[in-house]
Amino acid sequence: MNPHVAVVGGGWAGCAAALTLAEAGVTVTLYEAARTLGGRARAVELEGEALDNGQHILLGAYAQTLALIERLHPTGDALWRLPLALEQPPEFRLACPRLPAPWHLVAGLLGARGLRWQDKLAAARWIDAQLRDRSDRGGLSVAALTRDQPDAVNRLLWHALCVSALNTPPEQASAQVFVNVLRDAFGGRRADSDLVLARRDLGTLLPVPAATRIAGCGGTVRQACRVTALDVSDAAVRVATRTGNAAFSHVVLAVAPQHLAGLLPRTAAFTALAGTMQGYRYQPIATLYLQFDPALRLAQPLYALGNGPAQFAFDRGQSHKQSGLVALVVSTASGLPADWTVQAERQLRGIVDAGPPRWRRRIVEKQATYACVPGLVRPSSRTAHPRVFLAGDYTEGPYPATLESATRSGVQSAAALLESL
Repeated sequence: MNPHVAVVGGGWAGCAAALTLAEAGVTVTLYEAARTLGGRARAVELEGEALDNGQHILLGAYAQTLALIERLHPTGDALWRLPLALEQPPEFRLACPRLPAPWHLVAGLLGARGLRWQDKLAAARWIDAQLRDRSDRGGLSVAALTRDQPDAVNRLLWHALCVSALNTPPEQASAQVFVNVLRDAFGGRRADSDLVLARRDLGTLLPVPAATRIAGCGGTVRQACRVTALDVSDAAVRVATRTGNAAFSHVVLAVAPQHLAGLLPRTAAFTALAGTMQGYRYQPIATLYLQFDPALRLAQPLYALGNGPAQFAFDRGQSHKQSGLVALVVSTASGLPADWTVQAERQLRGIVDAGPPRWRRRIVEKQATYACVPGLVRPSSRTAHPRVFLAGDYTEGPYPATLESATRSGVQSAAALLESL
């Protein structure tokens, strides 16, 4: 059979895999169960506005995602790079000057507002030790790794970064994965620690233009088409949907990890993989959108928040030209109180004098990411069957469940498949 690959799942991993294969000259059919591409990082429409199911911050170190977006948006207007700054009024502010890494972080720490000199020196020494130490953190949690740091440093910096990057509480989060993120952000180029914000909704940022490019390469994108079963043999892969089935030479399974076991063929070759996936646990993320008078503008496009459920406030008027629209994000959002939206709005009013919002809308992704815990087994993109490959932010890699993990896995899965042809 001439190569004709089915990619099951139109999230960022699936779109990256399908795009890579299509541009390599392989015929691709991309299946997505929903009507909208993007998976757990997709566009939604609320109150007539193109919004996102959750806000995402990219790092300058996330090279694969940035490269894909820049290829699909050659005009360079899709992303907004900001030098690293964490501001949590009135308690804390850290801004990194334009110095070579990691001195920009050291200088930022030493000049931070809201920390004692002893705290600043302790934080600078700690990050220097983490960047130099290449040993395996094994079964350590982030809380255990940072146990000797001052309470203020953990609360305002390390644990806050852990929650935003890993979406897992520090007491449960993998120290090794956290250090991987810190090392790539602060141990290379200065620009690797930049905060990169989208200037477009997540759909038009990557999934939609990727689908257009796939179709232009002769591929097919089938939205609102759920794959119900796979039949894998030595000769081919048959993909069944509610409207029929088709034969392919290979398949890339790019669904979320909680859906993978239900799609894997019930054969001995996939028993261990299915068991691994069933052991995963998941963390929610909640987003509260508040539409104020269009004249409202935050002093900064992004603020950290303390003393409440939300960790960040995004001014989408500055990033997306949606004047007066603010997004408040709650990571590790399990066990939220019934009045969490009231509390989050109160946090926002601590940094800006805003009138009553014109409307409020909340989005809660109950299984937004897997819990990034120590010793988590993450499978390879290659499976026990030579015609079946995996793509997703849960597959083998250095990062937690981020857009970078998703796009890396998609490209790596496609590369592994191409090598097998």
